[in-house]
Amino acid sequence: MTGGREPIGMTLSNGLRVLVAPWPGTPRVAVAVHYRVGFRNEPPGRQGFAHLFEHLMFRGSASLPDGRFFDHVYRLAGTANGTTHQDFTDYYQVLPSAALEQALFSEADRMRAPRFTAANLAEQLAGIEQEIRQAVVERPYGGFPWPLLPGVLYDTFANAHDGYGDVALLRRTTPDDCAEFFDAHYAPGNAVLTIAGDVDPDAARILVERHFGDIPARPVRPAPDLREPAPRADRWVVCGEPGVPATAVALGYRLPDPAGDLPGYLAHVVLARLLTRHGLARPYGPRLDASCGFFGMLAAKDPDTLVIATLPAPGVTPERLVAAVDERWDEWADPGRIAGPVAEAVRGLCAEHHRRHGDLEARCRALGRLEALFGRAGLLDELPGLLARVTPEQVARAARGLRAAHKAVLVMEPAGRRTRPGPAVPVAGTPAPAARRGAAERLGRAAVRPMPPAGPQRDPRLQGLCETVIANGLRVVAVRDARVPLVELRLRMPLGTPGWARPERVDALAAPDRVRASRSARAFGGEFDLSTDGQWLDASGYAPSGALDDWLGVLAGLLLAAEPAEPVPPPAWHDPDRVGDAALRRHWLGGSAGHDDDLAGLRRSVLDPAAACLVAVGDLDPEEFPAHAEKALLGWRAPDGPPRRPLTLHGTEDLLLVRRPGLAAARLTLCAVRPFDGPAEAARYLATAIFGGYARSRLVTRILGRDRVEYEAYAGRDVILDTHRAYVRALVPNALVPAALADIRAEMRRLAADPPGAAETAAARDHCLAQLLSAFDSPRLLADLICQAVSFGQGADWLERLPGLLRAVPPADVARAAVELYGTGRPGGVIVGDVDEALLASGADLRIVPLSSGPGRAAAMP
Repeated sequence: MTGGREPIGMTLSNGLRVLVAPWPGTPRVAVAVHYRVGFRNEPPGRQGFAHLFEHLMFRGSASLPDGRFFDHVYRLAGTANGTTHQDFTDYYQVLPSAALEQALFSEADRMRAPRFTAANLAEQLAGIEQEIRQAVVERPYGGFPWPLLPGVLYDTFANAHDGYGDVALLRRTTPDDCAEFFDAHYAPGNAVLTIAGDVDPDAARILVERHFGDIPARPVRPAPDLREPAPRADRWVVCGEPGVPATAVALGYRLPDPAGDLPGYLAHVVLARLLTRHGLARPYGPRLDASCGFFGMLAAKDPDTLVIATLPAPGVTPERLVAAVDERWDEWADPGRIAGPVAEAVRGLCAEHHRRHGDLEARCRALGRLEALFGRAGLLDELPGLLARVTPEQVARAARGLRAAHKAVLVMEPAGRRTRPGPAVPVAGTPAPAARRGAAERLGRAAVRPMPPAGPQRDPRLQGLCETVIANGLRVVAVRDARVPLVELRLRMPLGTPGWARPERVDALAAPDRVRASRSARAFGGEFDLSTDGQWLDASGYAPSGALDDWLGVLAGLLLAAEPAEPVPPPAWHDPDRVGDAALRRHWLGGSAGHDDDLAGLRRSVLDPAAACLVAVGDLDPEEFPAHAEKALLGWRAPDGPPRRPLTLHGTEDLLLVRRPGLAAARLTLCAVRPFDGPAEAARYLATAIFGGYARSRLVTRILGRDRVEYEAYAGRDVILDTHRAYVRALVPNALVPAALADIRAEMRRLAADPPGAAETAAARDHCLAQLLSAFDSPRLLADLICQAVSFGQGADWLERLPGLLRAVPPADVARAAVELYGTGRPGGVIVGDVDEALLASGADLRIVPLSSGPGRAAAMP
């Protein structure tokens, strides 16, 4: 059971359905409101209106006009967003639990009295037009498979039309049209309010009544009739797409109705997983992506769609690919042939469900969605058990059903110009204007109410923390977090001098191990990934709590292999940050870099337990976990030879230039080496936030103060080689690199001339204290951040101690730390982009060092 506790439900007198779901382990709270209206509720001529309306609901209400909805969210490092689906629209916030009443106030205010103005309409229409352009018009394979495939499979306007809509039609919308839509669909009786996290049900009930209880009840427009017959024949649509290298094919099948046949629906979920994992017999192409629903499992009412999408191999026609899918259905119609794969698929689906909904936001939204669509919020915690009961016979029956069913096939092939099918259903012209003129103005006249203050906030606590060093020198950290029956595991190892000098070789060595380990973990319902960013080699993943030793066994097999596997040529590095940091490491290492191709020696250098840390967070006994780790990793020993000595770095004040012709924007990193200093870390934490670590920081304020916001920048700190650095990263159009350099350096100089004072420090402290709480939103995130803290040099209890340290640090210490970290006169760093050295001539006091680099590789030394 995810969380092991049924949500508490109640219904207000105005019809609002309320769910309260306490979720121990987090000091934050999530609030979601699901309205039972989506793009399948749109009448002809109004396609795209539900999505437009979602955008408008953030632009103002009676008490929070002109975009002030986000004020409490940003101040407290929270998140807020909304999404539009076929049958619902959801709005959600995640905040410190002290801000629960503020979240409820803001949601109630826009449920009571949103403000719709011509100016807001114009602004949001421009934003939606850009969103459609990015998602569909300018994107290769735009509209594939959604929103094009529904128009092939379905006949009725509600099921078939494009939920993005027609911007030209939407531009005719008036504020009164919006008020009419609000009146028809956004009544309390058409909504579900969900509160999850650090919440007391009795206190929550009082707050809900206070803020939502006086919203008047009103009639709700009936839901559309979505029923339609299944297709009587296969349906094919072919369209052209310029500039793409291969044909794309998508298949759509009708799914069983989960409200009436949930076991049949879940059998199709398992079948889709089998197809994704096992694909088709060669040589039909790369893996297929198969899923139930365009937006996820149980995210729509009936009718919904099983979607298969792929790029066939060269020479494989769409017709042959579809025939191969039919052959797969024939093969899997025999339950005896799929018993093992079904069991593995079910284990994986159950574990993934637990992991996904071990996150506070995801759990809150899923509870509300299932209640809004099916009246069954409790289904969220029932699903792992229901999936576990799916049998090979049920999956085989689903395969036979799909083999006999008629389907939709969407083919998108390379062509000289873009072609798209017309609307599957004739669309009416301009819709009738709103019947009540002035409705929007009257709606926005509600009395203004004051935003309530935040309540008290408790500090986070780790439950059952154990930190120790086992016999081989490996640092082991274990934390109990029983919100879900999984254990998150992270092993982090520094690459060492040979690896830092040749990170692409480490990547090549890791590739075959990554594939084998991932396959082994899937067998017991876990996940195992092996990756390197040039600084660390990370083994990460999760296991069901009963399979913890199995995951450690996979890890041991990787670490204890007698010889390295034959390396696989790694993919080219395209991420500019990764390319730039690799160039910095090689440059700073200077003569220490070396060019040794001894793979066994490189492997031994990286796999050093004395330099590594292993973190486990989840449903485990933290006191017993180190013994399990020690038993599994008994044979993993430190390599022979002298201990690692501190590196001597060279050229740390050089500004490297890595030319990347064709790169649309340059990635600029300015940095300074600043070794770890435990007593000063709290002051440094706040100094980083003040300089460029949050929305009200100095860097962000300077950029927003320009005539146009033309680039973005932020500050941070991390580990590089065997030391630490403070950095600023910026994403800048190539031609603006000199201006961005000047901006950032001006702010660096201002730190000494105008140091942060008490008020600036207090604002940053409030933000940081609130942001820190997000570490506890899920076991997955908690494991990530504990691993990050430990590898940075902190103790595992850093997340617990930090709030007190931040409150105690004097502003004067923060001001000194800001100058020390970022007030350097001549920062070093790297620029990766299509930037000519002559363009940087204005920075005469900077030492520019141009580097050469092969395509996709870290820059070589000059």
